[in-house]
Amino acid sequence: MKHLLLPACAGLLATTLHAAEPNTLSAEEKAAGFKLIFDGKSLDGFRNYKQEEPNPKWQVKDGAIVLTEKGGGDLITKEQYADFEFRFEFQIAQDGNSGIMWHVTEQGNHPFESGPEYQILDSFAKTGYPHEIVAKNLAGGFYGIIPVEPEVSKPAGEWNSGSIRVEGTKITLTINGHVTAKVDTTTEDWKKKLAASKFADWPNFNKAGKGHFALQDHGDKVAFRSLRVKEL
Repeated sequence: MKHLLLPACAGLLATTLHAAEPNTLSAEEKAAGFKLIFDGKSLDGFRNYKQEEPNPKWQVKDGAIVLTEKGGGDLITKEQYADFEFRFEFQIAQDGNSGIMWHVTEQGNHPFESGPEYQILDSFAKTGYPHEIVAKNLAGGFYGIIPVEPEVSKPAGEWNSGSIRVEGTKITLTINGHVTAKVDTTTEDWKKKLAASKFADWPNFNKAGKGHFALQDHGDKVAFRSLRVKEL
């Protein structure tokens, strides 16, 4: 399987194989009511944040949405979602950083002002590199709020699977089948964690009950595929 992010000489590892073809629904997902929000061919369901069209630096390559270089801006879904289960696959470049945000509104200058973030990071077997690896920032985690233990991401260049489930005030995140966060935002434990985070005084953070998904441009090459969602 081809690398999507960098040429072979850059040293990315081979992508992993999956039981199902990318950008398709399994029999279980079809029965459960999941829908694909990316067909593997076009960006018809997406646009840039506060823009009408996608930035050309976001492209479809080999059946994936790829940020080809920095400066593409954050890509968001045209549709908005309230309660949902969102499943996806991602591939991050060497030392790369990105994220997926949900319940994004367009009140502020950036999606992260409103939307909580599922962290995407080359954190496999790394500490202290330029993106300051700490437990709260490992791949698959609830960025900046919920520590991830243990680190269960795959090396740069391999495909990781993840999910975000939001049902009312309950949020569950997973990576490669491992639960990294399971919270209820009405609890005192959550309120303490939020108060201790950099988001404590952000007026719109995690306030919307409905919003867009956002694929983050953090300046590093990243790819997404098999984006499927079930509304709850």
